[in-house]
Amino acid sequence: MRLFGLTGLSIFLLAAGEAPHSNEPGDLPYSCGDGHVARITYENGGWFVRAKAKLVWDGRTIHLQASPPTYGLRYVSADDAADPIMVWTARGEDAWITEIPRSAAADAPEREVARCTRVREGAAAPAHDEGGDVH
Repeated sequence: MRLFGLTGLSIFLLAAGEAPHSNEPGDLPYSCGDGHVARITYENGGWFVRAKAKLVWDGRTIHLQASPPTYGLRYVSADDAADPIMVWTARGEDAWITEIPRSAAADAPEREVARCTRVREGAAAPAHDEGGDVH
């Protein structure tokens, strides 16, 4: 006879105060060349069909949904009525916030709003020059 079945193990873990842990990254800070701090929180894992993110930047909270990238990560405004459409693109430690008017032609370029670099805990924010280059 087994002392612990699945039910016994579940009760033991609940009594011990163990809760399931999320593998999703928390609130990640980025220092942007425009002087703002961008904070991104990724949600729903890495499968881009369900992946979402929340971007806090310039006093706004922008809800984003994943979009197939050519390289790195790409999230676009989740609000179907958003104008302009906001885009968060991340590659390694660097990220860009761009926008495109909802009424723009399909081949219209995005306008860069901010260029950002991830801030690691305990590290100083990188210095940017006027061209957005990191020193």
